[in-house]
Amino acid sequence: MRLTIATIILTLLICSCNNTRQDKTELVDTGSQRLSTSKQSETTMKVDTNKIRKTQFKLDNLSQIPHGKMILISSGQISPCKTVVINGYNFDLVTSDNDTIYLATHDKKFQTPEGFKVGTKLSELPKRIQSELNKEPDWGYYYKLSSGWSLGFCEGNSCTENYPKEYSKVKWLFKRR
Repeated sequence: MRLTIATIILTLLICSCNNTRQDKTELVDTGSQRLSTSKQSETTMKVDTNKIRKTQFKLDNLSQIPHGKMILISSGQISPCKTVVINGYNFDLVTSDNDTIYLATHDKKFQTPEGFKVGTKLSELPKRIQSELNKEPDWGYYYKLSSGWSLGFCEGNSCTENYPKEYSKVKWLFKRR
């Protein structure tokens, strides 16, 4: 199931944002491009028979999917986002039904009400925070502060290869619903 979802997401990303990169602050509108209504793709699945199965992907609703910058907001959700500037700080904003569901920054100048910012070392945090980080597989480690902001750590290629070390730094700050 995860492989199928990942393949569909990858197909949509390739179709809709070939030149879109995570570090751009400018959005690319690909909504005016016409794409075919179906796409044939081969996927290899590890099953007892190890056969290659052909899957028909219907993209009839592709025009309803927002295109542009995408961001991984949890271990199982990638969402379209836009970069906004709030009080001089850059944020990635994800909304749903006109409500903010994820707000994140890598801006080293932004500081949480508790005084933490991107670049703060784990060893500089209170001992309780150091020992109580939450792990979200293949997404990162985080700690939710009383202000509602969370400190995000990414360790290794999967962001959760090992628990952050005392010299590990906060990689991003975020709020999510």
